[in-house]
Amino acid sequence: MENSNPNAPKTPEMIASAEYRSRLATKLNCLIAVLEVAIGKIAKSVDVPGANRDRLLKIRANLENTLSICSRAKVTLDKAAAPQARAPKAAAKPSMNARDYVELTSIDEYRKFRTMEPITRDQLLNVDFEDLARKLLGD
Repeated sequence: MENSNPNAPKTPEMIASAEYRSRLATKLNCLIAVLEVAIGKIAKSVDVPGANRDRLLKIRANLENTLSICSRAKVTLDKAAAPQARAPKAAAKPSMNARDYVELTSIDEYRKFRTMEPITRDQLLNVDFEDLARKLLGD
């Protein structure tokens, strides 16, 4: 069953399709190349006299974040295309998925969360919600 709406969520059957993964990989590769070129051009433009350095650095940071997301998506897509039998690792941290990268605000935030341990059940059970609410509201 072909999905006629290109913006509709992808079904597991579509993602399992080698043809779909191939088309998606091609799009990702093109996007990655465009992002790399744009980042390179901005890097050259930052030091040009009269350049709006702050604006260019913000744009570059956004492009680098997008590139990171695309690169991770490509790795995930490549893994889906060539599944390997892996023995479960003892005490292995769960890897982040593409949704995690989209929800993060910067590459620095990604690096921070990448090194953090998962929240444990005990930590969840011992949350002081009143204290947490005060902290979140800035009281």
